[in-house]
Amino acid sequence: SANLNVVSSNLNQYPSTSTKYQQPLQSQSRTTSTRTTYLFLYSVHIKQNITMNSNITLNSRRGQSSPQRQQGRQAAQSWRTVIFLICAFCTGIFFERASNPCVFDDFIVQTKTAKDKNDGNLRSNSLPQKQSAAAAALSSSGPQDQNEKMRQWDNWPAIAYEEVQHALVTKGDSFFNQARELYYQKTQQPNNNNNDKQQQTLMDEFLKVYKNRPDQTNLCGIRINHALALFLAVKQINPTLVVESGVNAGVSTYIIRAASPTTKIFAIDPLAKPICGQGKRWVDPSDLTTNYWGENFTDLLDLDWKGMIAKKEVDPASTLVFLDDHLHTYNRIAGVRKLGIRHVVVEDNYKLGEGATPFDKKSTPKQMFHGEKWKKEGDWLFDNTVAYAEFPPLVPPIMAAAFKGKRKEAGGFMVAADDNKDIVHPMLRPDLNEDDMKLYAHVADTLGYDAALVDNESYMQFMNYNQICHLELKSDEEKTTIDN
Repeated sequence: SANLNVVSSNLNQYPSTSTKYQQPLQSQSRTTSTRTTYLFLYSVHIKQNITMNSNITLNSRRGQSSPQRQQGRQAAQSWRTVIFLICAFCTGIFFERASNPCVFDDFIVQTKTAKDKNDGNLRSNSLPQKQSAAAAALSSSGPQDQNEKMRQWDNWPAIAYEEVQHALVTKGDSFFNQARELYYQKTQQPNNNNNDKQQQTLMDEFLKVYKNRPDQTNLCGIRINHALALFLAVKQINPTLVVESGVNAGVSTYIIRAASPTTKIFAIDPLAKPICGQGKRWVDPSDLTTNYWGENFTDLLDLDWKGMIAKKEVDPASTLVFLDDHLHTYNRIAGVRKLGIRHVVVEDNYKLGEGATPFDKKSTPKQMFHGEKWKKEGDWLFDNTVAYAEFPPLVPPIMAAAFKGKRKEAGGFMVAADDNKDIVHPMLRPDLNEDDMKLYAHVADTLGYDAALVDNESYMQFMNYNQICHLELKSDEEKTTIDN
């Protein structure tokens, strides 16, 4: 409860930021536009009444009007008033519709499927008129023109388009889109103390795993948002093999093994020891893990895939590739697709202009989909995926309102001042929902962090987010063309 009070107090210090998405911007502009139109017309109406009343009084004084004539004029004036108010109302509607066409889209039925009920509504009532059909198309079960599809969430400014050349792109149906539902739905689990069963969520299971991770800080590796994504991917795909390109301190290997005790793991890293002074690398004791690092290093695309596939040692259709190597991501995705591999998770999915290495700045799926100079690559990648989705951060950037540090130039971290137009709706909204605040505080307390994110360690854990994404690649044997 103490953490809840601290976080609430911090959010109250930033009312313009923490509440700026509580009311759709269109509603605000609608109110302003309507008031302006009605006030203008009403002022004209008042002016006319004053003029008419003055004329009646003046004529009466001049003896030009009998009482009967004045009554007739007053009756006519009343009818003029009624007619004018009707005209004013209709004129106001006309100007409102012209200046803000989205206002009258409120009648469009909001779509909220069972899959998406915890990730925010797919809605079209706050979209411009030309986009309303597109939002409806995404919610439709029938085949639609993918250039007319988009996803939008309540109380969140981002729009995810099902086409390239946008800051936020989505395609198809990925389990990442149902992250909240999958993590918080309750299942019956055996109770170790007796024969009864107790309810437990996947989040409960994850927190036990993450709390006992081998490197608590993992300075140059995944933290809670990306660990949640990797853990869910392994649980949902249930791969027979996970190829991990980029091991560093071994925390991601630990997460993969915790998510599946039966999958084989290829752990690939050119270095024998972790960088960033992270000490000793965690090594999976399972004989199902093969370590291709140090002297045994073999790159992802240099493994004997043809031989292993021919011997049925690996099944590409049930293989998951986890890319955390800061190399040319686009080329590596295209390379594994040639092998028939269907699933790829990209850990460092940098935005345009961001990146820790030269390849980071010109090869991520998010950059290929958004950047004009990579439109050819973006089109190819989009056309050759069945599904693409970015995993949602656990909480929105506004939860870091009390943090006084600066934004990391390379990217990969959220800050309270973010406009949130290029990231998906978070799993939890503790800034708007009291129950979500309790869920968030539980996560922070369980892991031993400050929910207010004042200190650097707590901030880094919850605000480290780099649009980690899942791609389900097409299974056909189409040729791959790459222009480096």
